[in-house]
Amino acid sequence: MFLLLPRKTSVRILFLLFSFVALFASATLGAEALPKCCVWRVTNARAPFYLVGSIHVLSRKDYPLPRPYELALKDATRLLFEFDPNRAPEFEKKLAAAGKYPPGQNIRSKIDPKLFAWLRENISAVNVEHNRPKKSPARVAEFDTGVGYKPWWIAQHLVRARNSSNMSNSQGLDDYLVSGARKMGKKIGGLESVDEHVAVLGGLSDRDSEILLCDALRPSNSDPGDVDRMRKAWRNGDTAALWAENARSRKETPRIAARLVDDRNVKWIPRIEAELKTGKPTAIVAGALHFSGPNSVIALLQARGYKVEQL
Repeated sequence: MFLLLPRKTSVRILFLLFSFVALFASATLGAEALPKCCVWRVTNARAPFYLVGSIHVLSRKDYPLPRPYELALKDATRLLFEFDPNRAPEFEKKLAAAGKYPPGQNIRSKIDPKLFAWLRENISAVNVEHNRPKKSPARVAEFDTGVGYKPWWIAQHLVRARNSSNMSNSQGLDDYLVSGARKMGKKIGGLESVDEHVAVLGGLSDRDSEILLCDALRPSNSDPGDVDRMRKAWRNGDTAALWAENARSRKETPRIAARLVDDRNVKWIPRIEAELKTGKPTAIVAGALHFSGPNSVIALLQARGYKVEQL
């Protein structure tokens, strides 16, 4: 596996994608006012049913979480994430395979020659194979050693490599909830199969994959203030601000934006509705953007007659 490190530029983290029924809610709710955040409950469900908007990358300073997150974890007997965290090793293996070109193909013939020349000049590949001894340094090589990887894979790992040192997936909301659910003996599952989740990026066309890479390399994406604004909007449950932050992507690359968010929302609704009908206390956990905008999971459920209240 290779991580691609920029020599002369930095990029912005995209971390809002890569989740209570009043009559059934825990007695601990009482009359106490709860802080507004990215947690909702379906109030006309048969059992406590929460929708939890996640940020996949956070830092220690983002904890403790607003109380509704803990309520969702406490009241639910099972948590459903974008894909089943129990199958993470299978997902990582398949995603890595999807990120590589077949034998005889590489990125040289897939992207604009000027972009390829820029990558060779500005990007180094770091060998991070799993069998490398933990204490041995990663081997830095020229970009040509990573030409077998697709543009979206390079973009994804480029972003991760430039992530602020105090932020990580291990401190993200998903990992926090997975850890808490396992300690409490909750059931864990997913809305998408492993193959479906891999296909979100793995099924991108060459052109769309190149667009994602170009977007990741934009100098404007290096502003740490953008990340701070999105984290603040998430913590305050300001879905309008989250949606506004994503406006440029929707305008410039509507097909990709729909693939990452709206199309998946539509696919999830029958699955979420089936879970609602089971009458089992449940929390659905997905990236906060899935609960933002006119085609959000919230709006789609409301269109089917469900009453959804933001906590």
